[in-house]
Amino acid sequence: MISQSLTLAWRSLVPLRNSPGQLVGLLMQPIFMIVVFVYLFGGSGGDRAGAVQYMLPGVLTQVALITTIGTGMNLATDIGNGVFDRFRTMPIARAAPLAGRILADLATLMVTIMMSLLIGYVVGFRIRTGPLEALAAVGLMVLFAFALSWASAYLGLVTKSVTTMQSMASAVLLPLTFGSTAFIPATGLPGWLVWWMNVNPVSHLASALRGLMVGGTQAADVWFTLGWAAAIAAVFVPLALRAYARRVS
Repeated sequence: MISQSLTLAWRSLVPLRNSPGQLVGLLMQPIFMIVVFVYLFGGSGGDRAGAVQYMLPGVLTQVALITTIGTGMNLATDIGNGVFDRFRTMPIARAAPLAGRILADLATLMVTIMMSLLIGYVVGFRIRTGPLEALAAVGLMVLFAFALSWASAYLGLVTKSVTTMQSMASAVLLPLTFGSTAFIPATGLPGWLVWWMNVNPVSHLASALRGLMVGGTQAADVWFTLGWAAAIAAVFVPLALRAYARRVS
C-alpha cells in the first residue's frame, strides 16, 4: 500500500516537468501573497518590519490551505478523464491512488513553503527561534494540510465538476482564512468576530507558527492545531475512502 501510494504520488508529480507554466504558478503564488499582504496591507501602518514578522506565518497558513483545494480539484479532474478507471483494473490497493494524490500535493506544498520562506527572508522575515522549532512549524503545517486534504478529497469525489468543487472549497476556506488572526490581531474588533477568531482553527495554526518561528509561548495553539487536525482526519478520511469506493466501483 505504501509503495503503491508513493509510486502514484510520483506519477502525479511527473506532469509538472512537462508543464512549466504550472510550476511557475506554484512558485509565484507565495510572491504574490507576500506582496499583497505585507507590502499593500501590512506596510500601511509604517512598521513594515513588524508586519513581515507577523504576516509571513499567516501567508504560510494560507499557502497550506490553498494547496488542499488542489487535492480535490485534481481528483475531480482525474475521475472525469477516466484515469481512475485504469487504476481500477490494476492490482493495487483501492486507496493507493487517493493517498498518492494527497502525497503529491503535500510534496508541492513543501516546495511552496520553501519558496515562501526564501522570499520572506528577502523582504526581512527572520526565524528567531532554533532549527528544531522551525522544523516543527513546517511539520505542523504539513500535518494540518494533510488532514484538510482529506476533506478536500471528499468534496472532489462527491461533487459533479471541478468548478463546483472549487466553489465549495473556497466558500469554506475564505471565512476560515480572513476570519482569523492570520493577518490581523483580534483586538478592537466586534465581539462576535473576536469569538469566531478565537475558535477558528486557522487562527490557532497561524499563532502556533508565529510562536515556533518568531518566538513566544504558543504551546496551547500547537495543541489546538493538532487536535483540529486529528478531528478533521477522523471525520473525513473514512468519508473520502467511502466516496472513492463508490466512484470507482
